[in-house]
Amino acid sequence: MQFTKQAMPMFTHDHAAYVRQMHDWHMKMAQYHDQLRAFHLERAKQFQKLAEERAKTSEIPSGTSAA
Repeated sequence: MQFTKQAMPMFTHDHAAYVRQMHDWHMKMAQYHDQLRAFHLERAKQFQKLAEERAKTSEIPSGTSAA
């Protein structure tokens, strides 16, 4: 998954353009953070599954086979 973090617009004396640019930037940043949040939640789920699988295999007595 590719993330593109937009640079914050520089202030200009054209207030209408600046306000429009800031609105667009904040909307893009909200989407960026939503994507990051979804990505990290998915990765956390994957690691939780790995932890659960590891806990299950560690509960098996050492004298028996896991297969």
